[in-house]
Amino acid sequence: MTRIVGIAASPRHGNPEILVKEALSSAQELSADITVELVTFAGKRIEPCTDCGVCVRQKTYCWKQDDWWELVKPLVEPTPAGVIIGTPVYFFNTPSLLRAYFERCTCLLKQLWNADFPFPPPDWTRTAAGTVAVGFHRHGGVEHAMSSIHHVLLTNGFVCVGGDYIGGGAWQLEEDSRDAVLKDRIGIAAARLVGKRVGTTALLLQGGRPSAKG
Repeated sequence: MTRIVGIAASPRHGNPEILVKEALSSAQELSADITVELVTFAGKRIEPCTDCGVCVRQKTYCWKQDDWWELVKPLVEPTPAGVIIGTPVYFFNTPSLLRAYFERCTCLLKQLWNADFPFPPPDWTRTAAGTVAVGFHRHGGVEHAMSSIHHVLLTNGFVCVGGDYIGGGAWQLEEDSRDAVLKDRIGIAAARLVGKRVGTTALLLQGGRPSAKG
């Protein structure tokens, strides 16, 4: 099976999660071989990395007792064929919760610099990745937030795909509602395009071809 993980990086169930679900649905429509999994940050706690060095000294993944491992495990055990990351826009960028999530991933990579670290880095070089984002304003930083995520993904070897330009950008039409993005027809279509491209690329990276269900 071709497993695609969607990550809704918002502290609440709301607009970013809606976009991720739309993207996952679009990917799943490509082939009966595609399965999808939703990971949500809603109600979760992720502490930032403080470069304490405990992971290196104790030769283990991060010691902090929060929800990070639960949320990152779908990207590691096993590595998925595709990943779609959705984010709200905070001050023209991603929220600190997502940044902390990424920074904590440094403990997954320690063998690159410490040969005696017992865990090899995840191999994401055959994992297709795309982004979706939603902002309160149409020009409030959606593309910048998606670009920031792409930088992290590229640094870690993911095969990044675009959508409507860099990804699936949407907005809330300046409406303070957790489902306002459903009114953004262009944004929903952009998210679905990201899902389709992630799914198509994931199938190709696994040596298969996209085929309609049935």
